[in-house]
Amino acid sequence: MIRKIHVGLLLFFVVQSYGQSLINDGATIMLQEGAIVYSTESFTNRNGGQIKGDGTMDFASAMNLAVINPGVVIGDLSFSSSLTNTSDAGFMMDIQGTAGIGVDNGNDHVFVDGDLVINGILDIAAIDGFMPVINDSFTIISYTGDLSGSFTTVNLGANLTDFAVDYSMLGQIRLVHQSLLSREEFILESLRVFPNPTNDYIYIKALQKIDKVEVYDLLGKQVLLTNQTEKVNLVSLAKGLYLVKVYSGNASQVKKIQVK
Repeated sequence: MIRKIHVGLLLFFVVQSYGQSLINDGATIMLQEGAIVYSTESFTNRNGGQIKGDGTMDFASAMNLAVINPGVVIGDLSFSSSLTNTSDAGFMMDIQGTAGIGVDNGNDHVFVDGDLVINGILDIAAIDGFMPVINDSFTIISYTGDLSGSFTTVNLGANLTDFAVDYSMLGQIRLVHQSLLSREEFILESLRVFPNPTNDYIYIKALQKIDKVEVYDLLGKQVLLTNQTEKVNLVSLAKGLYLVKVYSGNASQVKKIQVK
């Protein structure tokens, strides 16, 4: 059985559970802060429908044929599944400042706990007079699985003309100043990060000398920085997936690890 939410409705969700597939057929679904919309079946957003607000769409899989627009002003919207963004679909994202993901004076963010397939349109605007500077970097989308494709059209607001979308960091799609993209990331020879998964420590081996190691969660927050490069203590980290960025001179490379 498939349940449809029809054109013209504006629906506010705190917690809602469905026992079947859900099609948003042109309505605006507004997730209040911390809201969860749940089903063991699939979700489809189509016919100009919008997914807005702060919360979680928890389905077996999700497909966007319309608009994903986190928050009311700035928001953090999650999909607890794979997500496919089709060629006519789009993300609408705002950046208000550099305070962080999904918070006031921060930036919109979408988190995908699974594979991410992207096509279509990405619109990003700097709002409330925010003027980014050369060293600013904004994680706008995070994902835990594999990434396929790229946005075919990117529309940047007037204050973002010197910025570009960057897909190079594993698990993240970022908006960064174009000058930062010129700092080429080289592949470290024979880089190994093990064991993976791990309970407490990781060991890092490469042909080059390792200068430092950074660890990030999948929202782009740095959770560890160390110069102890051969054996890195992860005991303080909660269970989950992390990105380990290894530096050697001007070279760097990212590996994804799981802490059990």
